Amino acid sequence: MSSWQLINLIALALLMLFACRVWFRSQHPFPLPPGPKGWPIIGNIFDVPKEKFHVAYMEMSRKYGSDLLYLNMAGTSLLILNSEEAANDLLVERSTLYSNRPDFPMLSLMGWDFNFAFLPYGNRWRKSRALFMQQFSASSLETWQKPILQESIYLFLKKLLDTPKEFEDHIRFLSGGTIISSLYGISPLNNPRHGYFLELAKKANLSASEAGIPGTYLVDNIPLLKHIPEWFPGATFKRKAAYERGLVQRMYSEPVDFVKRNMASGTAKSCAISRALQEMQDDGGWSEEKENFLKMALGAAYSAGSDTISVTLTVIVLALVRNYEILQKGKTAVDAVVGPDRLPNFGDEGKIPYVDALIMEALRWRPVAPLAMPHHTVSADIYKGYYIPSHTIVFANCWAFLQNPITYGEDVTQFRPERFLNPDGTLNSKVPYPDAAFGFGRRVCPGKAFAQCSLWLAVASLLVCFDFSRALDKDGVEIDPSTDFMDGILSFPPPFECSITPRSKTAEGLIRENYERQIS
Repeated sequence: MSSWQLINLIALALLMLFACRVWFRSQHPFPLPPGPKGWPIIGNIFDVPKEKFHVAYMEMSRKYGSDLLYLNMAGTSLLILNSEEAANDLLVERSTLYSNRPDFPMLSLMGWDFNFAFLPYGNRWRKSRALFMQQFSASSLETWQKPILQESIYLFLKKLLDTPKEFEDHIRFLSGGTIISSLYGISPLNNPRHGYFLELAKKANLSASEAGIPGTYLVDNIPLLKHIPEWFPGATFKRKAAYERGLVQRMYSEPVDFVKRNMASGTAKSCAISRALQEMQDDGGWSEEKENFLKMALGAAYSAGSDTISVTLTVIVLALVRNYEILQKGKTAVDAVVGPDRLPNFGDEGKIPYVDALIMEALRWRPVAPLAMPHHTVSADIYKGYYIPSHTIVFANCWAFLQNPITYGEDVTQFRPERFLNPDGTLNSKVPYPDAAFGFGRRVCPGKAFAQCSLWLAVASLLVCFDFSRALDKDGVEIDPSTDFMDGILSFPPPFECSITPRSKTAEGLIRENYERQIS
């Protein structure tokens, strides 16, 4: 078959598919939710925003006067929920219909179908999530995750003290490196593999963030294209996917192989992987299939944690650099509880409301995943008089919820932790926690408790130890760091420069003292 014959065959198949879907959707008495009209066959492909998806969909929703926004992507239904009420009604209250995941053709080609976050709702997803939760549940946090976090913070502070200009790398080390230590027993002290695995996750995650937004690649709208060979004209996406697949497979396989080699030589440290592998061997239940399942389920934690926590912590640093008054309030709050002679620990957790408010405001002001992860309907539904077809891709536009002036005040574009506080400095229970940042229903982030603990200890420690200010250009003028974030399924702050200095000789001494105690 020639190239042109194949193209004609694909075009004919798409036309027939579109005609069938249009006919079936016309056989119901309820209208589709509001949205742009679209074109024959291709639907609303040209209406998909090229950037700032979350902002564009929020504005489009306002234009059509509805918190439900519907687009037809060449026959694939896309529904964006622009109110927390709609998200809770559908993704939580009707979770049996909305807990599936859509197909991610490009992500699957890239190898990301290993990650249970992208799996459809079913037995494999449940087993993977249960294994993940076993390592990151509230009880696991108390028994062995918090001690690892406490140790990691000392090294993080020492790195920041020695090379403050590399703060973004140090933040990534803290978030992803802690998970690497707990899952694989790979110490960040004088072990080059630790940094290597962190860098591997960074490279793999960059491409996943881009490919996770439907419409970025044509194959997401026309899944039949995934079957064309790499040499086919225009199949650049297939060659890119093949390269990325190698990175992804290395990311979740190589750390486990490292642990296995150390177990064989008797040098492995106790960690989640070593304990699970040893248990398989002891009870005679080991199999290649079970080992691969273990690699993939816990590899999801490694890949996710290395980015999501680090983004939020970077947002907080950005906010402290830009807002001197907030920095001073934060320092005053932690000093009142921690005092001048020690660093924060988890015994202080819950005693410094301003730190909690800082974290909540960062999650609200710049959520890591503004459109959250897409859900997928398993069958048709009726909501508020609108027909929602089966196999609809559903996005909860967290940005729209968390920027709602009715909920959070008219100044929602500003970073202001005080919105979560009462006049006496206690947390205001009437202002809702930005839970939307962690997803909805049965698909809510299983690492939420770990993320909250990590962020709390990191923010409290930064406020005790360091001052933050704008960097100066060559003429001595302050550089105002941008708040125009980079787009993708995850939203990243653009790289920025700043000045990070120890608050005092006492703070510097505490950092060095705790670091030396850890490595001795």
